[in-house]
Amino acid sequence: MKSFVYLFLAIILSLVLTPVIVKNPDPSTADTTDYSSLVETTKKDNSKPSGEDSQEEISVYLSADKNVITVSQLEYVCGAVAAEMPASYHEEALKAQAIACYTNAVRLKKEASEGGENAALPGAHISNDSSVHQGYLTKAQRQEKWGDSFEKYEKRINDAVSKVLGYKLTYKGELCVAAFHAISTGKTENAQTVWGTNIDYLRSVKSTGDTLSPSYITTVSLTKEQFCETAASLGANVDINDNSTWLGNVKTSDCKTVLSIEIGGKTFTGTQVRNSYSLKSAAFTAQVTQTGVTFKVYGYGHAVGMSQYGADYMARQGSNYEEILKHYYKGAEITE
Repeated sequence: MKSFVYLFLAIILSLVLTPVIVKNPDPSTADTTDYSSLVETTKKDNSKPSGEDSQEEISVYLSADKNVITVSQLEYVCGAVAAEMPASYHEEALKAQAIACYTNAVRLKKEASEGGENAALPGAHISNDSSVHQGYLTKAQRQEKWGDSFEKYEKRINDAVSKVLGYKLTYKGELCVAAFHAISTGKTENAQTVWGTNIDYLRSVKSTGDTLSPSYITTVSLTKEQFCETAASLGANVDINDNSTWLGNVKTSDCKTVLSIEIGGKTFTGTQVRNSYSLKSAAFTAQVTQTGVTFKVYGYGHAVGMSQYGADYMARQGSNYEEILKHYYKGAEITE
């Protein structure tokens, strides 16, 4: 009789526990998840009421293929974060990057819908060309980039993005231009200095962790032939045999950005020189040497908005994504 009672209780207990076991799979199998199916599942689970379904997708112009694809917002933001920030960065930095990428995508999608079709982006809301909008990697490109680490990094980014998807940066009710760059000079730049347009929330702030980056300073050494050939292409009148004609007055901002520099008696912006000589930033010094010119370059990128290395540093010091974003985008709010 006792054995029958025990058997009956065991059956009842198994029926109670079975749903729990189904909902909580063995964590050791998590790295084998097929993330393409996870993206679609999450999209369905987070679907909005009828009439808002179109907001769940982003059309992306793949510039290399000259092709347009349409993906869920989750897939897009995961691909954008993967393209723009190292997957090894702290989760809070990845969350901050996700919100910045999502904000830019929503803003550009809104602008596209209001202004009609963009001739440069046929049928798309946003380009994957980071020099135009912001980067985006498809799942296949992420697999190629990460190789054997794909499952680990895909999960890291997917987890971070899923926790903040839908949050965006706004300023006085308007979607922000959520600019970001790799490494600042220790201080981010004012938008006015770099782009000639004042944007209240894109003001210079300290980013002290950046000076600790192993890539904080880079050096580019050019032969006199290389320097003079590029200078001539800019329209500068330089004499390859007289290096006293090469460089003149230089003006810089408080953040080391070169505002103007004379080459061959002609004045150029730091951005023009950066682009022409393939420098990592417009914050540099230039020195004439016996064999040519050496550029010493500080930071990486345009230096406006969030420093990605600085965000990772802040996260590792204990800051969360909200603190990171509010530090780099002064006065901006995080809204749904």
